[in-house]
This record gives sequence, structure tokens and C-alpha cells, in this order.
Amino acid sequence: MSQSARPGEEGGDLLNSGRAWPARAVPHRVALLAGAVAGTVAGTVAGTVAGTVAVLVALSLAGGGALAATPPPFHAAHAAIASDNAEASAAGLALLKAGGNAIDAACATALALGVVHPFASGIGGGGFALVYVAREHRTYAFDFRERAPAGIRADMFLKDGKADPKLSREGGLAVGVPGEVRGLGELVRRFGKLSFARCVAPAERLTRGARVSWRLAEVAADKPSAAGTAPSRDPIVSRIFGTQRLSEGDVFRRPDLGRTLARLRAGGPGAFYKGPIADAIVAAVKQGGGVMTAGDLEAYTVTERVPIEVIYRGLSVMAMPPPSSCGAALAETLGILAARYPDGAALAKLGAGSSAYLQVLAEAMKHAFADRARHLGDPDFVTVPLDHLLAPAYHAELAGRIKDSGVLAADKYGTPDAPADQHRDGGTTHLSVVDAEGNAVALTTTVNLGFGAHLVAGDTGIVLNDQMDDFAMQPGVPNGFGLIGSAQNAVAPGKRPLSSMTPLIALDEAGVKVVAGAAGGPTIITATLQAFLNVVDFKMDAQAAIAAPRIHDQWFPEVLMVEPEIPRDVTEALTARGQKVKEIPHVGVSNLIVRTKNGLDAAAEPRSPSAPAGD
Repeated sequence: MSQSARPGEEGGDLLNSGRAWPARAVPHRVALLAGAVAGTVAGTVAGTVAGTVAVLVALSLAGGGALAATPPPFHAAHAAIASDNAEASAAGLALLKAGGNAIDAACATALALGVVHPFASGIGGGGFALVYVAREHRTYAFDFRERAPAGIRADMFLKDGKADPKLSREGGLAVGVPGEVRGLGELVRRFGKLSFARCVAPAERLTRGARVSWRLAEVAADKPSAAGTAPSRDPIVSRIFGTQRLSEGDVFRRPDLGRTLARLRAGGPGAFYKGPIADAIVAAVKQGGGVMTAGDLEAYTVTERVPIEVIYRGLSVMAMPPPSSCGAALAETLGILAARYPDGAALAKLGAGSSAYLQVLAEAMKHAFADRARHLGDPDFVTVPLDHLLAPAYHAELAGRIKDSGVLAADKYGTPDAPADQHRDGGTTHLSVVDAEGNAVALTTTVNLGFGAHLVAGDTGIVLNDQMDDFAMQPGVPNGFGLIGSAQNAVAPGKRPLSSMTPLIALDEAGVKVVAGAAGGPTIITATLQAFLNVVDFKMDAQAAIAAPRIHDQWFPEVLMVEPEIPRDVTEALTARGQKVKEIPHVGVSNLIVRTKNGLDAAAEPRSPSAPAGD
């Protein structure tokens, strides 16, 4: 760890938002204004902290040592794309240059990411998107998260009366009905300038030759299968790539996936959900012990939801509602900070890397994750108390519980009304796009854990998700992330599991100000939050905001995770304030676009092979 402290920067308020919303699209809105006016947690199972840290370390994908000195952000005069891979960003830029808009570019980038980083996302998965349409001054929210098959039952995931994690993480039972293709198709149909076929074409070209990123090289590297054995290639890597060399910079090809994308280019999104592609998916799932049917695929639909809107420092922050947990968690955390520090400059004076700031931030995170665990689920199936969770008076109450030098008992965080079960979210990718017309897309998509269910659908090249693992399979059994959930997130036919995916668009009176999001399981929420706060409260540029060291606290297990670049004197001070500090390689993989007076600044995430593009 570094021995030197990192001083903060002065901050202040940003511009107010001034938009009119059509009656049917008024978001769940909460203004975070100053002066607005426990249940029992299951005991920590032995090894929960160690297991949680291990999974978050794996999610970080071993991103090397200390971050280098921060370079300036990538600058674009008119339009910008930020994603986790240079070739994927270039795919989106090609669509913009061909006359497309942010929506077309987002579709092309998402499909390209599925080609170059199949461990994180792809057409066998699903996600969420926020779309800001400049001419309407309106933000739309789309849920294309995977659904549970109609024939699923909770007892299918039990063995000898206990939840068997392997059943929800690998094999046919783990697979939810994929939503990415239907979701991307719907975005392009509603808002795109180009055809869906044009949006598919760049990804199809990449299947004929793309470069291995350092991230893919690390994930695909040969590993010992048991102690003392020689390293060997993971079977799922061989299933996708065959015997191709996968060292950084090598060229790889995915001809099976290329033929599938050609079918989608010719037949549109519907070709995924009925016909040879669908038949291959169903056959692979059933062969793997699952229950998905052709009817499940054919019946899949995208759900348009009402975005959550948070007014923070004069910015209108748009976020996803449940079954994404991000909107409620962001609203609660930002609300606590706004109640405690009505003046943004007062928060900034603490210093972005100070123990005083990180103490308050960690405690606010705990409140948000406690409520996330107890109360959130798929609103199509359960009642979610959003009015309570978004209320400024509730945020002020939570802010009043925070101690400058101390922590609370676990059951004193959030509103302890619901029992505790389990759930999780993992291996993911995010992209941000702003075009010359002022339209914007924040899109997060996933196959859940690395390489999803470790199933490939026949000769389609499609890596199938393991999204069923995001449901609560059994009360009181900590999962790999140690996240606590509730019966709100119990598995049911047709239901969507709770998620941490956090697409974010922040607006001021001139339009889009910030577009952000992240990958990395539960650290998605905290990574996105901190990048946003670094821009808004600490006045960092986009690159500095992304590169700055991060923390993560998810309430359970009781541990504050910190990146190695947090100075030692700060971590020691946090320990003295009552935090149980644990170092992990890094917190989330984020990307960010910020509008400035000179155009658009996009950040390259140093924790990944991210590379923005634009013009």
C-alpha cells in the first residue's frame, strides 16, 4: 500500500434539471434535499468472509498492480463510446460514422463485446438499458433480464434438502431464458436510425478475426485442475475457442458464433427465439439437465419500466428500478450523503481519499445493501416498498445513525422488516454511449458468472447464462458473494432474479451530463457510485474519477473491502473507526462519459482493457 495520503478537491453544486415528463413516464422520483425530514441477520457462516473476498478477487480478474499516474481522459468533440474493449468501442463508432445514433452504436458495441469477452456477456445472457432521447427530453428504462423457465421449481436446486450451488451455477438448470437479443432488437426498433442487420454486422466481422485482450488471456489461461497437476485448458475455453492460441494480442476466430450472427442479421431478433438457434439452445439446456422449452424462448418479451430519478446536487440521476437493485441502492446512498452534507463543498472538503469520507460512504453503503437484501425483488411478482426506500425523510433518519468513529450492530442498518435469504450477481460488462444529437445509452449486460453456465448451445457458439444463481434458493445459506437476500427474490416460473447491474444517466438543464456503469457482481453498484461522486462532488475529470481507488461494503459479511492504492494511514484510520478492512485487487470495472464545456470526455478503465472511441 502507498504510504502517502491523497488530498481531496473542492466541490460544489451542478446545474438544475428542467424537464417535463409525459404522465405515463414520470419516474419514481426523490429529491435529496437537506432538512427532509432490524430484523435479525443470520449469523456469519464460517468462511463467508473469505469466500466473499475470494469471489470478488476472481471477479476483478487479477488486474495487475498499482494504478499508474492518471492520464487525461479521451476527448471527443461530438460523440463518444466507452466500453471494456477497444474493438467493441470501434464497432459502435463505425455505426455512428455510418449515420447511426447512440442506440445503434450501443447495440453494435454490446454484440461485439459478446464476441471478444464471452466470459462476461453475450447473446446467451441479458441485461438492462437506460436510453435518453434528446428530442423528447425523456429517459426510458428497458429490462431484458433473463427469466426463469416456466417449468422451473425451487426444489430442483436442492440436494438432500439443502441448496446445491452447482445446480444453479453450471449445467442446464442454471440457464435463464436469454433476453439480450430481444432487448437490443427492441432498442433499435424503437429508437435506432439503422437496421438491426447493420448493428449486427460489426460483431459478425469480429468473429472472423479479433485480438485477444489481456483480460481474455488471463481468464482463458491454463490452470491446474488439482493440486500438483499440470496446468490445462478449461473445457469451456476449449469448447468456445478450440485449440487456438489465446495469448494477449493473438488473433482468434469464432466461426460458429459468426454463423449464428449471420442468421440474426438476415432474420432479425426473432430468429433467435424460434427456429434452429432456439432448437439448439433448448437441446443444450435439456441435455444439461434443465427444463427450458421452445415455448419459453418464443414467449420471451422485453419489459419497459419506469426509471428511478434521484435529484442530487441539482443533477437528475436516472437509474433502473427493480429487478435491478441499483436505483434503490443509489438513491439511498446519495440521499444519506445529501442529508448529511447538504452543501457538496462540505463533503468535498473531507477529501476524496480521507478516512472521514470513506467512513461515511461505507456506512451509507451498508444501509443501502441491508435494504437491498431485505426488500428488493421482481416487481412483477412481489411488492417492493420503493416509496419508503426512496423517501428523503428515511434517508435523513439513516444519515443520523452514522457514527464518525464507530459502526452499528448489523441489524441496525436499513429497515429490518423482512427475513434474510440469499442472492448474487456476477461477471458482467457495461457500455456508455453519447451521440452528436445528445442521445445517450447506458447498457449493462451479463451471462452472470464467468462463462455463464459453462454450456454452449450446440454449434451456435452461444455461451448460455447461469442467471438462475441470482435467485434465493434457500434461506440462510451464504452464497459466494456473501450477499443476503429475502423471499422477495425466491425462484418462480417466469420471474426475473434480482440484479446489481447499474446503468446510470445523469442530466442537467443542457441534457446529458454523465453516463456510467460497471461490471463486477455487487461491486457494480459501489464502483458506479464512486465514479459518479468523484465527478460531481470532488470535481474530478472522467479519467481521474475512474482511476481513483475504491472501497466496497455490502453489509454482509461485515467487512470493508479496499483497493491496494488506498493509503495505509487511511486504512489504519478506518480500522480505528471500527471497520473490518480487507484488501482486494480492485473494486469493479467501470466506464464513464462526462459532458464538459469542450465536448465529451470518456475514461479508459485501468482495471480492464477498456478503450473509449469517438469523434
